[in-house]
Amino acid sequence: MKIGYYVQGAADEAFVHGLAERWCRRAALAPGKFRGRSRESFRRELANALRDLRDHWACDVLVVLTDSDTSPWREVKTRERNRVPPDCQYMSVFGVAERNIECWLAADRGALATELGCRPEEIPTEDPSDFVKRRFRLGERDEGRVDAKNRIQAFVAAAAPLRTWIEGSESFQSFCEDVMDLAQQRRGVCSRQ
Repeated sequence: MKIGYYVQGAADEAFVHGLAERWCRRAALAPGKFRGRSRESFRRELANALRDLRDHWACDVLVVLTDSDTSPWREVKTRERNRVPPDCQYMSVFGVAERNIECWLAADRGALATELGCRPEEIPTEDPSDFVKRRFRLGERDEGRVDAKNRIQAFVAAAAPLRTWIEGSESFQSFCEDVMDLAQQRRGVCSRQ
């Protein structure tokens, strides 16, 4: 099986890789597609990116992750999910992180604090993005950025149990349910072995 993904940045990409390692170890991942900075670029690029992943890279599953920023995540999911081309919807799963992907990473504050070498109460509650990026060293270039992505991927792959994340984030719970629904529909596509 091959997974293609369309995400906003390095942390999102590492998150997808970590979940793939956790849920579908045999899966290959196509080179990711990264959305532009503006809402308009996301809308304009999404269809082309997903069709390229499906057709050129022969992906079986397409994962789209985006942030809700300050908007309600359900509204963003409804609005943006409709931009997935109809000919890609059957193979797509669409996740919207409340505010940003760092909020999903911080859904289990205890585990994240252990990973980052801090106390759980040091992790900002409202928007942990800057803190998490700084602690993972995501702002660094080249080798430091690769190390940060590898750390995030390993953190997501090893997070146990995900129940804390699911209970701590309605949008992550919705994403997990969508992943499980797609896995059920596409039975036999993925194996953890």
